[in-house]
Amino acid sequence: MGTPNPIRLELDDRGLAPSRRAPRSPRKMLRWAERLLLFVGVICVGYLLYTYTEAWLYQAFEDRELDKILNDTAATGTSGTTPEEIVPRPRAVPRRTFAPGSTVGRIDIPRLGVSAVIRAGSDARTLHLAVGYIPGTALPGDLGNFGLAGHRDTFFRKLRDINPDDEIRIVTKDGAFNYYVQRTNIVMPEDVWVLNPTNYPALTLVTCYPFNYVGSAPKRFIVRAALRKSAAPAGSNVSKPSDTAAPLRAKSSIARKAVAKNKNATVRSISPKPPRTTALQTKRAAVRAKATVQPNGTRPVRRVGRPRATN
Repeated sequence: MGTPNPIRLELDDRGLAPSRRAPRSPRKMLRWAERLLLFVGVICVGYLLYTYTEAWLYQAFEDRELDKILNDTAATGTSGTTPEEIVPRPRAVPRRTFAPGSTVGRIDIPRLGVSAVIRAGSDARTLHLAVGYIPGTALPGDLGNFGLAGHRDTFFRKLRDINPDDEIRIVTKDGAFNYYVQRTNIVMPEDVWVLNPTNYPALTLVTCYPFNYVGSAPKRFIVRAALRKSAAPAGSNVSKPSDTAAPLRAKSSIARKAVAKNKNATVRSISPKPPRTTALQTKRAAVRAKATVQPNGTRPVRRVGRPRATN
C-alpha cells in the first residue's frame, strides 16, 4: 500500500487545484488593531490614574503628618517655631541636613492656590510624588539660595500665572517663612547659575517651560523670591504704589524752599553791617574824655578808643 497523499484536490472554476487558505479580510485586521490600541489605552489610563492617586495619597499623608508635628511642637514648645510676623535671623550655617526622600516641609502660594509637600531630592521618583528640595542649596530662612524643583504638569502647573510680589510661604518644623516674588526668568537647562548662593535669604523655583509643550520641554522657568517682612526686597522690579508720588513731590518742593531760604539768609549774613551805638554809650564816652583832661595840663590827655558795638 502506498502512503496517503496529504494534498487534497478540490474543484474550482479552473478544475482540479490544491487546497489554499482563504486570505484574511481587511475588516478582521482592523478589528485586531482596534483591540490592540484599546488595550494600550487602558494601560496608559491605568498608569496615569495610579500615578496621580499615589501622589495624592502621599501628599495627603505627609501633609497630615506635618500638621501634626507642627501642632505638637507648638503645644510643647520644644522646637523653635517662628510666628508669621517675625522674620527669622539669617544664618550662614544650615540648621540640619535632610536624608534623600525625607520630608522638608510644605510650600504654599495663597493667590494661586498651590499647596504641596516638599521632599528632599530632585530625582524622578521624588518629583513624581512632591516638590523636590535641590540638595546643596540653603535651607528655608537661612542666608543663601533655597532651591525647589517641580513638574510643570503637576505641582507647579499654576506658576504660569505668578506675578511679582506674590507671597510664597514655606512651612517647616522650624516655623513659617514668607517669601515674596522678585522676578521670573526663562533660561536654558545648562544655566545652573540661577542656583548660585546669594548674600540674602532667597528662594528659587525651577520647572520646565513652555508649560503646554508636548514631550520634554527645552527650557526652564525660574521664579526668584526673597525673604522679607513688609518692605520690598532689594533688587525687586515691583513698582511702588502711585499714591506715594504726591507726598514725595510735596516733600521735595518743601525741601527746595528751605534750601533757597537758607541761601538767602547766608547772603544777608555775609554782607557787612555798620556798628550800632546807643545814646547811653555815647554819653559815657563823653564823660570819660572829660574826666581825663587835667587843669594844669601836666598829664597828656588819654585818647578814648572807638566805642564797641554791641548787639
